[in-house]
Order: sequence, then C-alpha cells, then structure tokens
Amino acid sequence: KIDDWRRDNVNQLVKQINQTIKAAKPYVKFGISPFGVWRNAADDPTGSNTKAGVRNYDDLYADTRHWIQEGDIDYIAPQIYWSIGFNAAAYDVLADWWSNEVKNRPVHLYIGQAAYKINNNFDPPWSEPEEYVRQITLNRQLDLVKGSMHFSLKDLNKNPLGIKDRLITELYSQPALVPQMPWLDSTAPKMPKLTKVTENKNGNLLHMKDHPSNHKTKETAYYAIYRAEGEKNKTLLATARKTNEQQTFLDDTAEPNTKYTYYVTSADRLHNESKASKRKTK
Repeated sequence: KIDDWRRDNVNQLVKQINQTIKAAKPYVKFGISPFGVWRNAADDPTGSNTKAGVRNYDDLYADTRHWIQEGDIDYIAPQIYWSIGFNAAAYDVLADWWSNEVKNRPVHLYIGQAAYKINNNFDPPWSEPEEYVRQITLNRQLDLVKGSMHFSLKDLNKNPLGIKDRLITELYSQPALVPQMPWLDSTAPKMPKLTKVTENKNGNLLHMKDHPSNHKTKETAYYAIYRAEGEKNKTLLATARKTNEQQTFLDDTAEPNTKYTYYVTSADRLHNESKASKRKTK
C-alpha cells in the first residue's frame, strides 16, 4: 500500500537522523513534536478516545508509536493543543494516552502546550485564567509526563490572562533539574568540593572546587546548589554553569542572621548528578 510505503519512508528518515546524531555526538538528545493524536479509537482500538479530523498515522504518515517502540527518539512532545474535556480531543484524555505510550520505554514525554490559544480561541475554557494552570497541574499528576514545551514564547510574553506571571510566581517558582536519560548515559561526574561559605553585604558567597579534569573523569557541565535552613528541608536553590575549576556562587536570597546549610553537586550535560559535597554551614 502507498500509505505503508510513505510511513516506512518517514520511519527510516527518523531512524537515520537519530543514528547520524548519535554517531557524531552521543549526548545530543533527538526528539519530535508531532500532532497530538496518533489514531482515533474508531481507527484502531488502541488509539485514543478522540474524534480528531487529522491523525498522525493515517493523514500525516507519521507512526509515532513505531518511533517510540523502536527507540528512534529520546523524547516526544505531542502537540496537545486542546482544552481539558474538549469533545473531539480532550487534553486530559490525550495526556493519559501518551503516558501509556511511553510506559516502560526509553523515551521521555513532554507535553506540547498551546500558549497561543490562551484568551484567543473559540473554545470557552481558553478564556478562563485557570485552564492552562489546570493542564500543568494535571501533567504533574502523571508520573511519566516529564515537563512541558510551550508554544510559543512570544505568546507567553504577551502575558494573556496573566499566565506568564502565574508561571513565574506559582507554577515555576522553584528551580528543577532536567530529567536524566540513562539510556544515553548514566555515569555522573565526581563529587565537587564546597570549600567555604563567606558572608558579605549581598548575601552568602559559596566557594566551589571541581574535581581535577582528565580523560578518565566525567566532565562537569554545571553545579546544583542546595540549601537548608539549619539542617532540615534541603531544597534546590539554583544551578550554576561551570566556568573553571574554582568558582563562586552568591546566594543573594539569604536572610541576615539566619543559619543555612549548603550542599553542592556536579552534573554533566546529560544531567547525571554526582553525590553531594560535604555540607557547609553559615
């Protein structure tokens, strides 16, 4: 069939792109952001409970399931550009369906979110300030959803219904490390040293030292800085790109006359994280 031939051509292209990338730079992640529906359940009983007018498999000749099952991509970011409960293709139905697609597979799932539709679409929920928040909250209830890709930045920067402010102050108020991809590499760098913490008028200054670099040790790409008040409730404070073997980081959020305990880890470009350094208290 001509349709199978077309899908096979696309499958071969995806596989060859991944192989070519990995041959040159094994640490580079390759992923695709396809249309949000693979097939409707009416087309295939294992498809999603949707009534989409366009389908990846049948109309775009993009067999996303094949790429996932063959390990030809490192992540997939389906464009689930509909609201929760939308009749033809509900966000919640599709987020759950895609979660099942990547289950037990070496592929990360990031959801493509329709920032461009906020307060700019005929579907009533897009005019509600809480719709986008509900979608991200739903993502966090699904263990296999590793994050979001927002389309697009220019739309977020317009701050429709105050969503940019909400992302900054609520949903993304705390830093987070990028999820690891152990199928690409699972070896972490050696532990760094937190040599001292000094106080100045701008906050607490951390002095860090990386492990000596040589061909046998994993290269550090950045440091993750953790802080606890006293010695409890350690949380990620920030990340700092490595610049040289010794560097500093200023914690300008430290409150005067407050006891803090700091820890530092090293991470490589694939976000494999070392053990934490010995703590330093200030």
